[in-house]
Amino acid sequence: MEAPNNDFPVQDLLRRLMADTRSSSEIARLSGVSQPTVSRLRLSKGRRVRRSASFNKLCSFYGMEARRPGGRAAAGYNELLRNAIVDAWDGSEEHGRALLVVIKGLKGLSAKME
Repeated sequence: MEAPNNDFPVQDLLRRLMADTRSSSEIARLSGVSQPTVSRLRLSKGRRVRRSASFNKLCSFYGMEARRPGGRAAAGYNELLRNAIVDAWDGSEEHGRALLVVIKGLKGLSAKME
């Protein structure tokens, strides 16, 4: 088992995953990682967990600050983006779907700007 430390918050992420009552499929859909990844992490008990894009996405999804080696915070606007979405969303499924359409539409816009 890889020893958890402040730079790699494995146990904290696993505690949050286990406490989350949503299905692995729903967590995967909301966080942007694959369902098998969520299920594998839930069953891993911290064994053989490595830093990856999926790990960082799940840390971000649960409001954790993913850290780089040396203790520096991961770069990006994850918290700002998450807070903006929460502020904009009224909590309904219909409004959530509408926000997803807008966000996915931005991907096409960024490709046109390159």
